[in-house]
Amino acid sequence: AGATFGKGRTSFEKIRDEQILEGEEILGPFRDDDEWQLARWLMKHVGHNAADEFLRMNMIRTRAQPSFTTKKEYLDKIDELPGGVGWTVEEVVLLGDKVDIEGKKMEERLEVWYRDPVECIKELVGNPMFRDVMKYAPERQFEDASKTSEVINEMWTGSWWWDLQKLLPAGATVAPVILSSDKTKLSQFRGDKSAWPVYLTIGNIAKEVRRNVSSHATVLIGYIPVGKFDCYTDSAKQFARYRAFHSCMEIITETLAKAGETGVPMTCSDGFIRAVYPIYAAYVADYPEQCLIACCKENCCPFCTVKPTERGENVPFPPRVQAETLEILSELAMKMASDEMKAKAEAIGLRQVFNPFWRHLPHSSIFQSFTPDLLHQLHKGVFKDHLMGWCQELIGKLELDERFKSMSSHPGLRHFKEGISNVSQWTGAEHKAMEQVFVGLIAGAVDKRVLMAVKSAVDFIFFASLQSHTSESLARLQQALDDFHEYKDVFIEKEIRDHFNIPKIHSMQHYVALIRLFGSADGFNTESPERLHIDYAKDAYRASNKKDYTIQMTVWLSRQEAVDRFVAFLNWCRNGSYHPVGSADTPHSDPKEAGDIEKDTPLSTVVASVAASSSAPSTSIHVASTHPRDLTRIRASDIIENHNATRFLDALSVFIASHGGLIPPQYFDTFNLYRRLTIMLPHIPQTGSELRNLKNIVRAGPPVPAAGRRSAEPAHLDFALVRTGERNERTRGTALEGLRVAHVRVLFELPAVYCLDVSLDRPLAYIEWLTPFATPDATSGLYSLTRSSRNRGPYGEIIYADRIVRNCHMQPKYGKTKPLAWTTENVSDK
Repeated sequence: AGATFGKGRTSFEKIRDEQILEGEEILGPFRDDDEWQLARWLMKHVGHNAADEFLRMNMIRTRAQPSFTTKKEYLDKIDELPGGVGWTVEEVVLLGDKVDIEGKKMEERLEVWYRDPVECIKELVGNPMFRDVMKYAPERQFEDASKTSEVINEMWTGSWWWDLQKLLPAGATVAPVILSSDKTKLSQFRGDKSAWPVYLTIGNIAKEVRRNVSSHATVLIGYIPVGKFDCYTDSAKQFARYRAFHSCMEIITETLAKAGETGVPMTCSDGFIRAVYPIYAAYVADYPEQCLIACCKENCCPFCTVKPTERGENVPFPPRVQAETLEILSELAMKMASDEMKAKAEAIGLRQVFNPFWRHLPHSSIFQSFTPDLLHQLHKGVFKDHLMGWCQELIGKLELDERFKSMSSHPGLRHFKEGISNVSQWTGAEHKAMEQVFVGLIAGAVDKRVLMAVKSAVDFIFFASLQSHTSESLARLQQALDDFHEYKDVFIEKEIRDHFNIPKIHSMQHYVALIRLFGSADGFNTESPERLHIDYAKDAYRASNKKDYTIQMTVWLSRQEAVDRFVAFLNWCRNGSYHPVGSADTPHSDPKEAGDIEKDTPLSTVVASVAASSSAPSTSIHVASTHPRDLTRIRASDIIENHNATRFLDALSVFIASHGGLIPPQYFDTFNLYRRLTIMLPHIPQTGSELRNLKNIVRAGPPVPAAGRRSAEPAHLDFALVRTGERNERTRGTALEGLRVAHVRVLFELPAVYCLDVSLDRPLAYIEWLTPFATPDATSGLYSLTRSSRNRGPYGEIIYADRIVRNCHMQPKYGKTKPLAWTTENVSDK
């Protein structure tokens, strides 16, 4: 796999070669960098009419003096930039079943605007900016040298790519094509304008890059027209919509079908030419669109042949078979279907879409291509629409609201200070924030079976959301599903539910198989297409005059993409990546040196690379380089009062004495404090490498009084996991071994006045210990901790701040009802 056939010029190299031939500088049509930055700013932030007015301003003409003085001249410059794949329009004529006054059948004409998907794939494969995040062959990765625990994360680690590679010629390079589509409204208050964008990306690019909108690794390849279908009667209108969708998608994917059969020579991002086979692999869509694509009714499963009344069962059902489905549809189309075949079509819920677009896509199975939808199926569906609603009925909306209101504060954790009953706009962020505390929130308010069902479902959501899986994590994902089904009937017994024939709950059955097939679910989330709608649909529509807007949207998008491409090209040139044709200093290395795994490469090389990356974890801590003005020279008496640090002086006395100090601290001594400690966590593959996931905050800030329009804030004193030399048999061999929870009350710098026998160049922390970890609760899986005490008071200690490993959220233990006096400000001290 991934065999090379010589070297070629990447798209950026070709651009620079042409510039040199024409005697141009790298800035192309622009006089200098200032003029280019002005043009870029106008394109990204200023509308056309405003741009014309801006360029006609006397100050711009006489001082900035750009070479373009009108909107037309400025747009002409933009149009001179190297362009991408051009747009094509094709007309689709719908012949309805209504007739006009002359007795002729009425018709509607639709325009399909699209770009050649194979050319778009060429651009992605050949973009040198993706060189370090591009793979050309499948890999198998293992946690251990014995190869017993497989690692599955990127698409090239899934079984789909391995299985497909066996069907293609030796040395073939697969480009797994990932499509997505989702109809969206363009206007809220003016008419019913809608767009139906179709997006494309490839599984060769790392998923973290694919889902980043600014990387431009996902491209728009077409707009499916949203027709009125007034030429059809009401009974025929819905089927006409289904068939029109497939007809338009067939137009868009026509070249994809041909290229998947024969392969296409492409210059890849590393400069080598490969025979690339773009094969349709996956489709990212919500449930209604999955059913539309699979030609099945919405009370059926697009993966398997489960009956609508049996979707609540935790048993496997036969998968849908593409060849069988196409045979049935063909017989139905020719009106030659037997009664048995008609009964089969009805049993599996087929819609009579006689020419589905996917029938000609080679080496593809549409029914195994639908990817997990974390947002709509799990966060919004299973959790928000079902679990949370059921628990509200059991506990009561008021009680659940009070628990959310009084939840303890924690960095990065959303506080629902008004509860959740009156939240009007739900997003994935709200769902995830509630999931983080929900099990502990309802513990004590519901019986054990309800808690087990909820915990199992929430566990499933968290395991499904991991960005890297192992054989163990997938086994635990399956176990969480099995546990949910074991306990779910409690909701029927309590008359909350009558049945569980719920599509989103049934979809959970397919997650383990799909992750093994395509890699972790975060690489295919429907949140990405919804974010792309802003750039590729809504902003493009706003830039039009709202009449015949699709063609205007394509022009606007082409110019936006030209600017984005030119930004990447300039960065590439300025980084010294360009080498003229024939240069001895070739930028390209042998593909094997770049990390590609050939089909016949011994798997031990992959095991070794994985083992090398899983080195012992390490953390680094950071505090502010200077102390905040309001936290300098703070008296010990004020620290004790504002931080509720009752044993601060006692603990400091012990610390000073243990370090050779002779001067005991006094109430009037002053200290410089820190408001927070930032801990950079080691990279954890399961949670991703985004900075927000690695940056861990521990706060120890005192109350802030009201000032002007700023409201008063309570103290933020976080809990944390702290390294300790104590031995705890209950945590041996777990991630908690050698750790204990403490309440971090003060972060400070020790003044030199105490004359220690060592030089202190690192911050200190006053903490109050909680009891060591014991056996977790058998139902909730949570640890129950209380405050440790010594001499009838808190067990306080001064430690070096670098013993703090990370923050730790301690939830209140509410019981059956929440005590009235508990608030988010005081609950941590209860």
